[in-house]
Amino acid sequence: MLQGIGVGALLSRLVLLISLGLVLLYSSAIELAKNAPLHMAMPEQFAQVANEKMVFTLAGTDSLLKHQVWLLSDVQQKPLLYCSDVITPVCIDGLCKPMYITLYWNLVGHYVGYGVFPDNLLTKFDHEAFTPADYTKLHTLLLDQHSILERKTMEDLFDQSIAAKEKITFNGEEVDAVSGATRAEIKESVVEGALYSCFTAWHLAHGDIKEQIEQHLLSYYDPALAESFLKSSAEDYQLFALKQLNSTTLVNQLSQIQEIFKHTSPGNRLYILKKLPRELWKDEKVSQFFFQTFASVDINTRTLLLNNLKYAHPSAVNSLVENLEQMSKNQLSTFLNYLAENRQYLNGQVKTKLAQSAQNKSFTENYVIESFLKSN
Repeated sequence: MLQGIGVGALLSRLVLLISLGLVLLYSSAIELAKNAPLHMAMPEQFAQVANEKMVFTLAGTDSLLKHQVWLLSDVQQKPLLYCSDVITPVCIDGLCKPMYITLYWNLVGHYVGYGVFPDNLLTKFDHEAFTPADYTKLHTLLLDQHSILERKTMEDLFDQSIAAKEKITFNGEEVDAVSGATRAEIKESVVEGALYSCFTAWHLAHGDIKEQIEQHLLSYYDPALAESFLKSSAEDYQLFALKQLNSTTLVNQLSQIQEIFKHTSPGNRLYILKKLPRELWKDEKVSQFFFQTFASVDINTRTLLLNNLKYAHPSAVNSLVENLEQMSKNQLSTFLNYLAENRQYLNGQVKTKLAQSAQNKSFTENYVIESFLKSN
């Protein structure tokens, strides 16, 4: 890990780490100010903050440093957000400078905002101050849970085959190791001149912290909070709550789950369908609800609905036959194969609907139904 780092550069890094460690040590006694967010995706929740409690520590990108993580709550001690005042080294070619930033997460560990230290505003490596547009771009980057930086190491950030137009000067020295240009696919996402700061901040916002917050959330997760999550418009809160349900609590919350299904993301819909116990599909009202959403959901949800047809109440056929022309060729084949294997559902009403779609020349897959009717 130390390969390629000179003794002077290593000493410089260690001195900075020791200095930052002392800052964190002494500031913990007086409490670092929780810097108000410069950008915040959950402003209503932040506006309700009235209390704070230090709940655990977060290891920085350099394992020698630990950062306090605080749970923020309202006047009734209802949890709202997590935050941490972070002071961490940003290093390039062994030369390091501190970065000061306050990071905010929601209750399931997803980044939602950041604040800056008034006396230590963010700068680029040449000490040029961040512009308002730079601060906005950093927030946009940090909101992206699957940024291009997710699976990148420091070495992946540059295209060494292309010479950089400018070298970075730090403390009067040119940084020789930055000889390559920022890779084009990365350059669009990060703040120009602050690549390493963006990289460091993103990995702090999306690293081990998510699992740590989830574990802490489970320590106080109760029925009232579960109810709140299920009724939340935040899809990540919905998913967390859905994952905590067992077969009994799922049945008890079925009406709310159906409400979520109508408005949530395709990923959450798929999770609901996969978690739904098979015996529930046999209930007529349950089957009718899910299959009647066929026309309004995405293609992957439609496929999973069709895959559950074999467990469903027979009334599901009536819902699906009304949506023949919404089906892809593969989906249509799945449905028709089911009818071929369960001919008792191939009644006059169903055949009439099939014939209408088979005769519809504007329906691209009409020939699939036409062929089915000839052989059935």
